[in-house]
Amino acid sequence: MFVEITRLFIVLAATAAGFAIGRGSTEDPGTGAIVGAVLGALIGYVIGGAVGRLLKRAVKSVEDEVRRAPPAEVLVGTLGAAVAGFVVALLSVPLAVLLPGNWGWPLVATFVWLGVYAGYVVAGHKSEELLALAGMSTRPLVRASRFGQGGAILDTSAIADGRLLGIATSGFLRDDLLVPHFVLDEVQAMADAQDITRRRRGRAGLETLEALRNELSVHILDEELPEVADVDAKLVALAKRLDLPLVTVDAALQSVAQLQGVACMNLNRLADHMKPTVVAGETVRVTLSKTGREDGQGVGFLADGTMVVVTDGAARVGSEADVKITGTTQTSGGRMLFGILAPE
Repeated sequence: MFVEITRLFIVLAATAAGFAIGRGSTEDPGTGAIVGAVLGALIGYVIGGAVGRLLKRAVKSVEDEVRRAPPAEVLVGTLGAAVAGFVVALLSVPLAVLLPGNWGWPLVATFVWLGVYAGYVVAGHKSEELLALAGMSTRPLVRASRFGQGGAILDTSAIADGRLLGIATSGFLRDDLLVPHFVLDEVQAMADAQDITRRRRGRAGLETLEALRNELSVHILDEELPEVADVDAKLVALAKRLDLPLVTVDAALQSVAQLQGVACMNLNRLADHMKPTVVAGETVRVTLSKTGREDGQGVGFLADGTMVVVTDGAARVGSEADVKITGTTQTSGGRMLFGILAPE
């Protein structure tokens, strides 16, 4: 359709040109006009098809370039091209006036085209910095595509959790990690806290972020969301806006986020699923550290933190014992095993 419409316009233009030339070049204006119009239409039909196909390829090439370019680069580049073209046109007009004949106008057109091209290239390459000078951020506008094919947003609890770095170094995290500026501020506040434990967790979180930069792409998001006061609410709203999952160890935040349609990756749940599976009938060695809620029960813990409740283990509290697993259950706090003392 594009080629046919382009050919139609060229045929009309060539017919008009042939009509004008034929009417003025012969003694019989009527006959000359008709012959000129027919010849112009024929020539325009042939040339129009070739020009239409060339223009279609050119438009397709431009479309592909625009599709690959980030939206911020296209926006700022277009504005830069318009400004540069206007300035160059103003400066070049005196050249067209001073040169004899009409030789100056082709030069003006050439200079304007060079200005438009240079303006688009320079402004497009500096789009992020130029928008930052204007007080705007490009990252929320371009969503995850600005950082690659995917990404995940870190919350404070995930950053302060030392397991995140191990997961990244093991290769299970391949997407870019995005840290909102208000989350970074919260981690910094933890690192400056008076409480020793809180201060250590904050500083460990900052060290984790620095180490993650060597494994993955870590980006700081400038989006502030001033309309939302609570940090957790800001995280959920930002994840919804960017359509990205949250990485957290906060079960309450995960529940709220999932109710609003935001996917979450909980490091605690991942750790629970990665624990070695112990099934009924197996025998494990456990140090019984305390008595249970029921009379005669002893309680111990496996190396991965799984609780083991031994029915007749109260007498063995404070010592190691071989326990035969009789059942398992899943609780809100994790997986729990039940067993009895294995025969000697």
